[in-house]
Amino acid sequence: MSQYSFSLKPGLISLLSGLLIIITGCRPNDSILITAHDEAVMSVGFSQNGRYLVTGSTDGTARVFDSENSWEMVCELMAHSSWVYQAEFMPGDNQIVTASFDGNLKMWSFPLCEETGIFRGHTDRVRAVSVHPDGTGFVSCGWDSTFIRWNSETTEVLFRVHGHDEKICDLTLSPDGSVIATASRDNLVSLWDMETGLHIASMTGHTGDLKGVRYSTDGRYIASTGFDSTVIIWDAGSRQAKHILKRHTDQLFAVAFSPDGATLASGGNDGRIILWDVLTGKIVNIFIPGSGIRKLSYSPDGNYLAAACTDGSVRIYTFTALEK
Repeated sequence: MSQYSFSLKPGLISLLSGLLIIITGCRPNDSILITAHDEAVMSVGFSQNGRYLVTGSTDGTARVFDSENSWEMVCELMAHSSWVYQAEFMPGDNQIVTASFDGNLKMWSFPLCEETGIFRGHTDRVRAVSVHPDGTGFVSCGWDSTFIRWNSETTEVLFRVHGHDEKICDLTLSPDGSVIATASRDNLVSLWDMETGLHIASMTGHTGDLKGVRYSTDGRYIASTGFDSTVIIWDAGSRQAKHILKRHTDQLFAVAFSPDGATLASGGNDGRIILWDVLTGKIVNIFIPGSGIRKLSYSPDGNYLAAACTDGSVRIYTFTALEK
């Protein structure tokens, strides 16, 4: 089992037009602080190469920050008329897809940061997007209680499924891209075949609206969370709850597995990020960013954990492996 100590890279102090401030320290709850947006940050996601971090905000923009240049902002995407609830890099890191409360998704070139396509098909706010690992497309979900599979090159809708009786607030693809997991206000985590859109199974156990769902990188586990302040780690094979975790004290929005699958991070309105040991269900660490959390994302190498915060900031925690 991997053990981690908490550390921060020295000398990362920079200011960019009042938009970017990085603070470092050495205490366990210190973090790199990026003042990323003027309003709440709703999503964070790393590029495949781990260099770039893309954010989405209630200010209607998505922005990209460069970890190799003191987390300087290198790109701003400004074409949605409402909140950008999620932004993700496509495989290859030369495109970014954004999902917005204006009901649309958009594709952008990177690093040119130019709009290259618009995806219309939802009839209400779009809450989440998950990219297929082969880069051929992605799936999205929204408040119209549907999820849609898209062809990323043609903007064509491949299928549209009315999957829940309530709004769908999050979705994720299995690592091999064969299964879609959705999380809804009907308290259900549901699994769907990526090729056909057919229902596979639903998992019950939550007692409130679901807001976050993620697969582990090896596909063995699914984590879900929501307004019941509970995190559930499911065995993806048996579809049974492995751990029911109840240490948060307010509504939750985000879960994220570390790349090695050993740790799960969770966060929400109680202003705490809890790291859990996936095998035992025990707490590994707790971070206090001082703001509500809306999304969590690990870098592909596991060195960084980024948190999207409601105060407009992104907190980035840096890890050093002591034993593997």
